[in-house]
Amino acid sequence: MESRDILADVKYSHISHSPEIVLPEHSCDCHHHIFDRRYPYAADDTRNLPNATVNDYNQFKKWLGHSRHILVQPSSYGTDNRCLTDALRAFGTHARGEAVVDDTVSDAELDALQQAGVTGVRFNLGAGNATTPEMLLPVAQRVAERGWHVQVHATADQLWQLRSTLLQIPGNLVIDHYFRLPQPEPMAHPVWKLAWELIEKGQCWVKLSALYHQSQSDDVSDMAALVTRFLHDATERVLWGSDWPHPNLISANKNMPDDALILSKIYHWAHNDQVRHKLFVENPAELYRFN
Repeated sequence: MESRDILADVKYSHISHSPEIVLPEHSCDCHHHIFDRRYPYAADDTRNLPNATVNDYNQFKKWLGHSRHILVQPSSYGTDNRCLTDALRAFGTHARGEAVVDDTVSDAELDALQQAGVTGVRFNLGAGNATTPEMLLPVAQRVAERGWHVQVHATADQLWQLRSTLLQIPGNLVIDHYFRLPQPEPMAHPVWKLAWELIEKGQCWVKLSALYHQSQSDDVSDMAALVTRFLHDATERVLWGSDWPHPNLISANKNMPDDALILSKIYHWAHNDQVRHKLFVENPAELYRFN
């Protein structure tokens, strides 16, 4: 595919080679962000991240070879979802969104988000203060009535402290970045048991995204055992996400990851086409309601 050869046009990724794999048709990147400085950042934002626009992501998407994708509201915008909803309209039917709302959101605001393509709300407890753990259950109840999911981003320690609340979430629950289980012994953390407690309820989904958050290896090879366990013991509940444009790495002035390498590793850790189709196509289609 010609577009996959134009590597110099792909922003916010350390480009070493073209992807060595071919994803299944209708594959979905379940976690990326859009930053557009035409929309003002929240007053308490300190990261001052640069533009990472719809056009930039379209180049990234062509390079990796997926067609569907999920826009996640970044903490920079707080509960102002205008950048998110405008980007969703620009992307069209191949995209869905995860917004950020607090417990004062009106039904009319939720209606507008739904019309724009939002199918879930995100609680980022690791950055920003637009939402709090106390809002989780009230907001979850309201969005569950619409068939939406709640997504939570927090450290493993924070998730463990929220155990009781997470077990009470009605409807679908999505946990960002594989529960942020820390290396070098991720399965020794108490959240490992909580992960399976939630998964066994049948309504918890795990994003295999941003492996570099916890990896202690440049090629994320130390994540193999953890990711493989999720892929093969929770095949019905795994999702893949790129985390493009990797805002935590930008704000920390760190090198960008090799997205093709990471995606290739996850693809091969899945071992067979049945698991790959669940991960990249079927699970996202079910959760985010692609027709």
